[in-house]
Amino acid sequence: MEKAATIKTSPALYRNVNFVLLWTGQFISQVGDRLAMVAFPWLIYGSTHSAFSTGAMFAVYTLPYVLFGTVAGAFIDRLDKRRVMVAADLARAGLVLAVPFVAEWSLAGVYALAFLISSVAVFFDPCKLAILPDLVTKAKLMRANSLLATGETLTETVGYALAGFIVYYLARKVVFGIDAATFVVSALALLAMRYAAPLREATELTAQNLGREMREGLSFLRQHAGLLANTVLVVASIIGIGAVYPLTFLFAVRVLHGGTAAFGIMEASLGAGFFVGSLLMAALGNRVRKGVAMTAGLALMGGSLTTVAVCTSLAVVVVPIFVAGAANAAVLISIDTYFQQAVPEELRGRLWGTRFTITQTVYAASVLAGGALAAVFPVAPLFIAAGLVTAVPGLVGLFVPRVRDV
Repeated sequence: MEKAATIKTSPALYRNVNFVLLWTGQFISQVGDRLAMVAFPWLIYGSTHSAFSTGAMFAVYTLPYVLFGTVAGAFIDRLDKRRVMVAADLARAGLVLAVPFVAEWSLAGVYALAFLISSVAVFFDPCKLAILPDLVTKAKLMRANSLLATGETLTETVGYALAGFIVYYLARKVVFGIDAATFVVSALALLAMRYAAPLREATELTAQNLGREMREGLSFLRQHAGLLANTVLVVASIIGIGAVYPLTFLFAVRVLHGGTAAFGIMEASLGAGFFVGSLLMAALGNRVRKGVAMTAGLALMGGSLTTVAVCTSLAVVVVPIFVAGAANAAVLISIDTYFQQAVPEELRGRLWGTRFTITQTVYAASVLAGGALAAVFPVAPLFIAAGLVTAVPGLVGLFVPRVRDV
């Protein structure tokens, strides 16, 4: 027997203390993340001037999801999600704080730290998505996801815009120190939540039981026609989306000749678009069909990315980047809400872990491929290819009822 984790009768999300604490902690933590996500590639590129090495840094950050995602999901379903999140925040704070010191003597050490930081995040990210249905009612999931996304993209709009300049003007120790402090704040906010983990029958932690639980998650995904079709759609689009990340950095450096400042502004524009798209999704709530938002959003995002290739100035390129961000908000919010509503509580960790493993495997390969191809081909044509690869699954999904009508 399971019991409700928290009281789910709050008349409005802003009165739900647990949700407000989750939102606030994540907002502060993500401000620091924006600094790190600019500082990491600039640290590598500044030392090596290699597109491949820079792309490899992005890929290393996603590799732990490939290796540990499914196993982490099985562990998450056994543990108190809030405790896992607090432990992950504190561990990441210590690891981030070490980056500038390690960078002084070993770039290989920087890659190793990035891998460890992301390995800890493998446990945190599925927990954040899995715990939300324990904090809010099912009817408010779309708006709750939209508000979380709004906060995240607000930090992108502000954080990335500032990060390019901060990374340039401030010492590395200061930048990574700020990021470490934000993880501590996030942990404190989580500890302040009034949350009781759902009760479930305890089973012995053995390799056999863990393997069985992992297979249960995979089996549920395979047998649920809607979730399986949705996963195929997302994986296909990620082939293009993953390549865009290193290409954006290289476009700012090579085509616009703007360095980290231009990269920060481009990422801020993406975040601004995501922010507007998140607000729109929050306003629409359950009035928008999730499947339509997913598929049409992917088509629009891919189409916008293809136009980046013809832009020759920062003032122009921010427009299609903004549109892509808005479309991405509709896609991600709808996918998260659909998953949370379709998966039972006792399987959320395993399903999110399995999903992350599949998607991040493709994402890591795509990020690495984007960086490698940019070492051989011009960046602009690669943007066109990545945009088309992103758009096609969305266009196909519009004609598949199992995907479109959820």
